[in-house]
Amino acid sequence: MATEVVNVLVVDDRSADLTALCAVLDVPGYAVMTARSGSDAIQLLFDHDFAVILLDVNMPDMDGFELAAAIKQRERSRLTPILFLTAEGVELKRIYRAYSVGAIDYLQKPVDSDVVRAKVAVFADLYRKELLLRRQAVTIQEAERRERAFERAELQLAAERRYRNLAESIPEMVWTATPDGQLDYCNRRFREYTGLEFEATRGLGFFKAVHDADATEAHRRWLDSVQHAAPFTAECRLRRADGVYRFHLCRAVPECDTTGRVLAWLGTCSDFHDLKQAIGARDEFMALASHELRTPLTALKLRLQSMQRSAPPNEALYTKLDGAMRQTNRLERLIDNLLDVSRITTGFLDVHPEQLDLVATIREVTERFAVDAERAGIAIELELPPSLEGRWDRARLEQVLTNLLSNALRYRERGPVRVRLATNASSVLLEVEGGSHIAEANLPRLFERFGRSQSMRSHGGLGVGLFVTRQIVEAHGGSIAVTNSKDTPPVFTVTLPLSGANPVKSAAKGEEQGGDVA
Repeated sequence: MATEVVNVLVVDDRSADLTALCAVLDVPGYAVMTARSGSDAIQLLFDHDFAVILLDVNMPDMDGFELAAAIKQRERSRLTPILFLTAEGVELKRIYRAYSVGAIDYLQKPVDSDVVRAKVAVFADLYRKELLLRRQAVTIQEAERRERAFERAELQLAAERRYRNLAESIPEMVWTATPDGQLDYCNRRFREYTGLEFEATRGLGFFKAVHDADATEAHRRWLDSVQHAAPFTAECRLRRADGVYRFHLCRAVPECDTTGRVLAWLGTCSDFHDLKQAIGARDEFMALASHELRTPLTALKLRLQSMQRSAPPNEALYTKLDGAMRQTNRLERLIDNLLDVSRITTGFLDVHPEQLDLVATIREVTERFAVDAERAGIAIELELPPSLEGRWDRARLEQVLTNLLSNALRYRERGPVRVRLATNASSVLLEVEGGSHIAEANLPRLFERFGRSQSMRSHGGLGVGLFVTRQIVEAHGGSIAVTNSKDTPPVFTVTLPLSGANPVKSAAKGEEQGGDVA
């Protein structure tokens, strides 16, 4: 095997010495380079690596000690062996200095050819072995890298096979898409339902199966989700292979790497046609039943009011009529809420703003609960400004406050029920405090249709009041939230836009925060 050629640098300002050293090292395995000054040597060190450097101590512009120090300061050459060339009879302290700046050994001039070749051969051999070790390390690292890459590819393929096998076996429609939203896979159930081959659905071909009336909105939502890397949800009718359209809930979520970059989209289409039909039938029944119930209820309420006016002064009879009227009002509120649920479902919940004093409205509503609160031994405390005028729907805000007060009184465990009204720079804040602790598990569904804060078994109600309340508040451009802890009653906070309102400031803080009881 041929000996690998390594670079050797000789630095000396005397031409005769350079020529002599080059002749000594003119043997196979060396590529000898020469420099006549420190600056020339440094330039060569920028471009080449050397197995060993032979360096003359005495040079005019930069002596050997200075050059050796410069060589050792560079990361690339700091481990390169240096052999100093010194004149015969050099002082011992100069030899010590040579070692202090990083010299490995020194040679006295005139040099002995055999000694020079022997010492250079040692360092050249060490350099070749170091190069071999480096190459072996790189080879091993590359082999390990390829092995890890192969293992990752195998694991990825296995995971993809498992995913595809799972996707092909389930009765749900499953699909995937590329980061830019182009469908690149759909399972067997998808193809069987739509009757479309995969090639027909590739890209945005999926929308060929969507009903024309739903396709534009579904397509808009999909592009918006892809643009913002946000989950996709759409209800749309998909054409079955026999031409029948059925409602499906289509969902997709982005699969992202650790930096948030979207790698793919994972989607499903769930048939909920029968459920939607049942919900529609239920809502239609609720609307019809609510309307039908209002007719006899209105007649009953009028009859009770007539009896209250014409009844003889009999306390026992008046108490019974009053109780019947209160239960009738409660039934009326329940029917109104059911009617509103049907209006909300069909998108016909309207608000009709008018100029009103919100403080006066709150006082009127709380006064209606005064008798019920007194019978239950519950105080209703009001913290209101003298007045606060603005444009809101009077009947709807009465309904909001009625629902919140009804809940607070029904679920109240301790302490009074408090109603507070305040403003900030842009909003009106209406707070109703009272009731019992709401379990964490019930909070997510509290404002949903038929959502409840307490068990139906322990408390009555259908769970539609807070749902209707939220819809009314949002129809005004506002929001509703609840703060809840085990140590204090829950506080429901309604936030309404202040724009257009005309809040009236009180003259004294005591009047504004006065806690009068209704």
